[in-house]
Amino acid sequence: MFFAFLFLYTVLVTIYSWSYSSDKLYLLLVVPLFIYGVGIYLLFRQPDLLHEQDYDLDPLQKKRDKYEKTGLSEAFSQELKNKLEDLMSTQKLYLNHELRLDDIAELLDISRHHTSQVINENFNMSFYDFINSYRIEEAKIRLLSNFEKSSESISDIAYHCGFNNRVSFYKAFKKITQVTPKEFVQNPA
Repeated sequence: MFFAFLFLYTVLVTIYSWSYSSDKLYLLLVVPLFIYGVGIYLLFRQPDLLHEQDYDLDPLQKKRDKYEKTGLSEAFSQELKNKLEDLMSTQKLYLNHELRLDDIAELLDISRHHTSQVINENFNMSFYDFINSYRIEEAKIRLLSNFEKSSESISDIAYHCGFNNRVSFYKAFKKITQVTPKEFVQNPA
């Protein structure tokens, strides 16, 4: 800003020196003052320009800040996490094709928002990624056991694991395992 002001002032002085006319002297004073005034006005309208911002917050700190005012204590969050893991392993909720966040919230007897918070903070993933991770683990077991018997197709396995279609199954499988179901069966390492 200062350099722009200085540059403009220099240009005006140069122009004035070429035209020896004293009636333009007021321009040398008014124009720089006007530009300076506009600059100060803009700084007051956008005070964030003067403050240094911290862009180096780690992702966990951002999540903590995001849920800072939710009223869900860390101990209760941990308790809900354990309860959620227990529900997923014993009742295999993920096998339900129509499973929604609201369904799990109802089973945990908490709000939808708190359910999402528990999943985001404790598992570092979205609701759908969380559910799909369980579905993919189930699919991996079925793929390996059924590959030897050749009794179920990949589409059947996808459907039995809670996916509504083959495309979403393939996308989730590749996202979680970095290989396709067929590649996984051929090289289950």
